[in-house]
Amino acid sequence: MYSVLHRKDDKSRWRGTPQQGFSFVEMLVAILLLTVGLLALAKMQTNAVANNAFGNQLTQATFLAQDKMEELRLLNECYLEVLGKPQSTWTTNDQDVVDNYNNQLSDAVANWDESDTDSDTILDQFSWQMGNPDHTNADGLLGIPNPIDVNGAAASTGGFYRTWYVVDDRPVTKAKTVRVQVIWGNGREVNLDTVLSQ
Repeated sequence: MYSVLHRKDDKSRWRGTPQQGFSFVEMLVAILLLTVGLLALAKMQTNAVANNAFGNQLTQATFLAQDKMEELRLLNECYLEVLGKPQSTWTTNDQDVVDNYNNQLSDAVANWDESDTDSDTILDQFSWQMGNPDHTNADGLLGIPNPIDVNGAAASTGGFYRTWYVVDDRPVTKAKTVRVQVIWGNGREVNLDTVLSQ
């Protein structure tokens, strides 16, 4: 015997069930969120590039300051060696060392201040009065004026401004306090300090 099976109508199967997929509003919200996320990512990328550029300039400025500091330390050592000889035995090179020392490590400007901070009549605080350096890059061995590039050569635009400050007999007698300063960009700077024996 055959029984008759009733098939559901295909149309009735979909009746009363929700539609599947995304509505237009949901798509707009998703695109908006994706756009905000991509814009934040782009901003983060531009900040990373700018910070990387600043880090590169800071490294270059530090290199220029260290290079000048090492040059001044070597000059001081050579000067002390020449002073150990009788002046009558000085060669032309010895006189050049003395002249170079006087050109680069002289305390030419009163650009520092000492004060007594605890009223015991002993000057116990030293501070630089920046702005009037004792020497500029033009006083250096090669005589190249500011601005300079990272190699110490003349730069036509931008570049770095290297100066140094010298104070005799500070912090003790027979010593020189030296600060090398490199400035670039919008007032960004690197300062290195050392004390040289005389």
